Amino acid sequence: MIKNYLKLGFRNLAKNRLSSAINILGLGLAVGCCMVVFQFFNWSMHMDNFHHKLNNLFTIERVSEKDGHQQFWGNSPSPMGPMLKNDFPQIKNVTRFNYSGIIIKRGDNIFRESVNFVDDAFYQMFDFPVKWGNKERFTDPDGIVLTEVLSEKLFGKENPVGKNVSVRFDRNGKETIVNFTVKGVFGKRPDEASFYFSALAPYSKMNALGLDKPGDWSQSSDMTFIETANGTSLSSVQNQSKKYLQLYNAANLDDKITAFNFQPLNTMNFHAYKVNNSHFASTHMAGYIMLLVIAIATLLLVYFNYMNIAIASASTRLKEIGVRKVMGSSRRQIIVQFIVENVILCTIAVGVGLVLAKYIFLPWFRQIGNIDLAKDLFTNYRTWVALAILIVISAFSGAAYPAIYISAFKPVSIIKGNSKMGSNNRFRKSLLGFQFFLTFLAISVAIAFVQETKQIKARPWGYDAADNVVVTLDKTANFEAFKDELKNSNNVKSVTGAAQALGSFTKQLVVKTEGKDETVQSISALPGFATQLGISITRGRDLNEQFQSDQTDAVLVNQAFLKQMHWTSAIGKNIEYGNHLYKVVGEVNDFHFQDFQTPIGSMVIMGCKPEDVGFVYVKTSSGLFTTAHTPIEKIWKKVNPSLPFEYYYQDTVFNGYFNGFYQVSQVMNAASLIMIVISISGIFGLALLILGKKMKEISVRKVLGAGMGTIIFIINKEFLYAIGFAILFGLPISWWLTGNLFKILEPESTTSMLPLVLAFISLIVMTAVSVSWHIFKAHTSNPTKYLKDE
Repeated sequence: MIKNYLKLGFRNLAKNRLSSAINILGLGLAVGCCMVVFQFFNWSMHMDNFHHKLNNLFTIERVSEKDGHQQFWGNSPSPMGPMLKNDFPQIKNVTRFNYSGIIIKRGDNIFRESVNFVDDAFYQMFDFPVKWGNKERFTDPDGIVLTEVLSEKLFGKENPVGKNVSVRFDRNGKETIVNFTVKGVFGKRPDEASFYFSALAPYSKMNALGLDKPGDWSQSSDMTFIETANGTSLSSVQNQSKKYLQLYNAANLDDKITAFNFQPLNTMNFHAYKVNNSHFASTHMAGYIMLLVIAIATLLLVYFNYMNIAIASASTRLKEIGVRKVMGSSRRQIIVQFIVENVILCTIAVGVGLVLAKYIFLPWFRQIGNIDLAKDLFTNYRTWVALAILIVISAFSGAAYPAIYISAFKPVSIIKGNSKMGSNNRFRKSLLGFQFFLTFLAISVAIAFVQETKQIKARPWGYDAADNVVVTLDKTANFEAFKDELKNSNNVKSVTGAAQALGSFTKQLVVKTEGKDETVQSISALPGFATQLGISITRGRDLNEQFQSDQTDAVLVNQAFLKQMHWTSAIGKNIEYGNHLYKVVGEVNDFHFQDFQTPIGSMVIMGCKPEDVGFVYVKTSSGLFTTAHTPIEKIWKKVNPSLPFEYYYQDTVFNGYFNGFYQVSQVMNAASLIMIVISISGIFGLALLILGKKMKEISVRKVLGAGMGTIIFIINKEFLYAIGFAILFGLPISWWLTGNLFKILEPESTTSMLPLVLAFISLIVMTAVSVSWHIFKAHTSNPTKYLKDE
C-alpha cells in the first residue's frame, strides 16, 4: 500500500511539474532562511559550553541607578573576589581577569598587544583548548601563556614553549621591561567563546609590578569570576553583600552603587548587551527577536503560498477523487494519499533548503556576522530533529485542509459537477491576503532600514572628524619631539592630544556645582583640541596654550551640561572635582562623544599636560586622507624607533556602530528579497491555476468582444482584494513596527512614509510582473480551443 502511495505521489508531482517546482523553491528558500536562524539560536544557546564547569560559573557586576533605571557595569572591586571565597564556603574558586596594554617583543617582531592577569584558579575553572604546553606550569610566576594568533606573530609556526619574550609595561608613565618564559599556547579560539584574550600572566606578577594594590577597594578588575560547588545558587551571597557594598562606596565616593549582581556565565550572551564596560560578546535582544520574527514570517508566507496552490491544485482533481471513490477508495485513503504527496514534496524542498543554507545562506551570514554557523550543520542532531519537524508541519499544512475538504464530497456530486472548490473560497482568499500582508511588511521594513542607514551616516557628528589621524601614544614615547617633527611636515596642519580617545572612551566624573553633585562625562585634552576637531565654541574661548593655567584649572562645557545645570551661561563659573576648582572658560556645541545610539549627555573638556596625552590628533592636508598616515609613520619611527606605530582615522571611530546597523539592514534586505521571490513564484503559480479555471469564461468574453482590460481584471481580481487587505493592515503595523525598532536601535531616528509608499508600489509591480505572462497567454489564445464541448 505504501509503495502505491509513493508511486502515485511521484507521478502527481511529475504531472504538475510547474506548481511542484514553485512549491519546492518557496519552501526551500524558507527552510534555508530558518536554518540560518536556527543555527544562530543554537550557537547562542550553547555559548561557552566547552567549559565543563559552565553551570557553576558566575561573574560579578556592579549595579547603579540613574534616572530611576538600573545600570550594569562589568568591572568589580579587586579585593571582592578573594574576600568572598574566604567568607562563603559554597564559593569554590575565584579568579580575577585584568587587562593591561603592553608592548611585546621577540627579536625583530614587536607588537602592541594586551595581557590579562589572572589568578591561578583560572586554569581550573575554564577549559580553553591547549595547543602546546603543560597546564600545570601555566601558573609559574615568570610564565606567560599565548594564544595561537599571538604565538604565530612572534614565533611563526614553531612551538614557542620554553622560549622568552620581552614585555614592556607602563607603570604610571615609567617604562618597565619584564622577560617572560612562554609556558604554553592556547589553540584556536572556540566559536562559542563569549570572551577571549591575547596572553595570560599570573596575577601575582601584576602585584609585583605595582599595577594593583591588594585590599584597595578603589582598584577594580575588568572581570571577576566565581565558581560555586555543585551549581550552588549565589542568592544567599547576594543577600549578604551589604558589607561589600559599604566597603566599595566608602572607597569610591564619586562612583557609588546600589548593589552587586552575580550573573551566571551560561546566560551572559543574553545579558551582556545591557552591561557597560563589558568584555563579553553579545547580541542585543532586539536582534534575536528580529531574526525569530523573520523566520516565522518567512515560514508563514511560504505556508500560505503553499496552501493556496495546494487548494487551487486540489480543485482540479475533483473528477479524479470522484472516480477513485466510485472504484472503492475510502476517505482515509484519499487523505493519506494527499499527505504522502506533500511529504514527498516537502522532503525534497527541505533537502533543497539544506543545500541553500550550507553553501549560500550560512557563508553569507558569516561574512556579515563573522560567525561560522555551517561547520556542524550536518553533524548536529538538533538540525535533523528541526528538519523532521519542518517536514511534518509543512506536509500537513499543505495537505490537511484540501484533503479533508475534498474527501468529504459525494462521488455523484463530483461527477455531476455540483461540487466546486475554486476562486470563491474565502479561506484561500484570506491566506492570499495574509501572504501579501507579510510581503508588504518585509519590503517596507527593509526599505526603512536602508533609508535609516543612509541617514545615520549623513548625520552631523557635531565636529569635523575628516583629515584627523589619531596615533596611539605609549607613555614612554617622546611626545614633544614627535609633535615638533610633525609640525615641521608640509602634510600636517596642526597637532593636539588627549588623554582619552574621542568617540571611544570618556571618563565619568561626579562634579560639584553650587553645592550639588552632578554626574558628567569628561575628556582631558591639550589646549586647541576643540578648535582642531572643529567643535564649535558658542561662547567664551577654547583652551589656550598661552594661558598656563588652562592645563590644570580650566574647562569647557557643552550645551547638555548647561541644560543639566539649568544655566543660561557657564562662563566664569566654577566646577569642583577632586577638591580642586576648575573655571569654565568656554561653552561648546553638543557633539557625539559616544555612538548615535546614546543621546548626547553632559560633557566637560578639561585641560591636561603633555605627559598625560594618550592619543595624538594630527590634522593633515585635505586630499591626503587615505595615505596620510604614511608620512606620520615615518616621523614616528624616526622619533620612537623601538615602539610600534598604531593609528586610526577619526572618521572611522563609529564604524562599529555603523556596521551593526548595516548588518541589521543586510539581514532585512535578504529576508525581504527571499519573501519577494517566494511571493512572485506563488502568485505566478496561483495565477496559472486561476487561468486554467477561467479560460472558458475568458474565451466566451473574447468572442463577445471583451478586450485586454477585461482579461486583466478577471485574472487580477483576486489579487486586488489581497493587495487591499495588505495595505489596510500593513500600513499601520509597519509604521508601528519600524518606529519601535528604531527607538531601540537608534533613539534619534524619525519614521518616514517613504518606505510605506515604496512598499506599496513594489507590491503592485510584483503582482503585475507575476501575472503578466498569464495575461499575455490568455489574450493571444484561440477561444475555440476552450469552447469545445467536453
